[in-house]
Formats: sequence, C-alpha cells, structure tokens
Amino acid sequence: MQYAILKASDDYQYLIDANELHALTQGLANLNDTPPEADADKEMPLQLVYGRYKPQPFFDFPKSEIKRHMTEAVNRWLIHLDKCNTIYLGIEEMEIIDVTLTASCGHCPKPHITADIAFAALVRVPENLTLGNGKSQAKTAFLKWFDVDPLTTVINRKGLFSLILQEKRVHQPLSTDNWKQFIDYKRAVKYAQRFG
Repeated sequence: MQYAILKASDDYQYLIDANELHALTQGLANLNDTPPEADADKEMPLQLVYGRYKPQPFFDFPKSEIKRHMTEAVNRWLIHLDKCNTIYLGIEEMEIIDVTLTASCGHCPKPHITADIAFAALVRVPENLTLGNGKSQAKTAFLKWFDVDPLTTVINRKGLFSLILQEKRVHQPLSTDNWKQFIDYKRAVKYAQRFG
C-alpha cells in the first residue's frame, strides 16, 4: 500500500505516503529544500490532473472543513518529496467532485466509506516531476506551511493530495479559461476510487 498511518505518540497518529518515509528517516539535515523563486510557477507547464485528497484521519474533520482545506491550497505552493529532495508545484484551480469514495484497509473485511474527496485540478507541474499514469503509484503533494520545514509539515499537515493521473488526451494548451471543458468526471472518479 502506498499510504499508511504512523503512530507518533500514544495520542497522535498521522497519514504518510510510503515514499515520504525515506526523507523522514534521513532527517532535516539531509533534506535538500530549495524554495522556488517568486515567479517560478509561471514557467511551469499547466496540466489537468485527477486525484484524491486524503485528510488526516486522526483529526476526524467534517467534510465541509476538508473541502476548505483543499481550496486553501489553490494558488499556494505544494511540496512533493522525492527521496530527500523537495519538488514544488502549484494548483491554479480545482474542481471538487462530490462523490462517496471507499477504501480497503488491512483489518476490514470489506471496503468502507472514507472522508477522501475526488478532484480535478489545473496544476503547474515542474518538468522534473512525472505524474502517474493511473497504473503506477500516485504522486503525493501537500501544502507548504509558511516558516515550517517540510518534514514537520508532513507530520502535522491537515491532509495530502494524491495526484493520480495526468489527463493526456488534451491536445491544446491549457489555461484557466479552458481547462474545465476537458475534465472527464467519470474518469476522475474511477481513478480516485481505484487509488483508495
């Protein structure tokens, strides 16, 4: 499984991508974190991405608050951890898809309803980050907190964006004016459900 819940203490657990464990075990001293220049996002290509937002289950946020957490990330930097390197990307716009998503876990006999939320987003993705194709693991990104290091944020974040699939069937430049017309809602939900 790509995602797991780790116990930080007797009274706190947090959601983590297995791929983030390396950076956590290596520690902050070994993390290569170079925040981007002020207008660096304008140089990044726009991509239509389907995904699943996974809130921290320990906090038991209501759905309305989870949606607010998602929209807080629009036009702010997100971080993806690649081993001990941070990669910055940004969500320009997002379309929340209000469906019920389920997931299977190791101790439940059947899939159960989650607080996860499907989405389609117009994302500025740097060229050194290749998003999933719906068959490989999703790329995880989370909101960068001002004046807080990325590893502390991993442990305390409100949730994470599981970026599952880049829509590659679009054959023209994307913009904030046209991207929504290319959203395939059925496909977005299908992949969000598959990557529970």
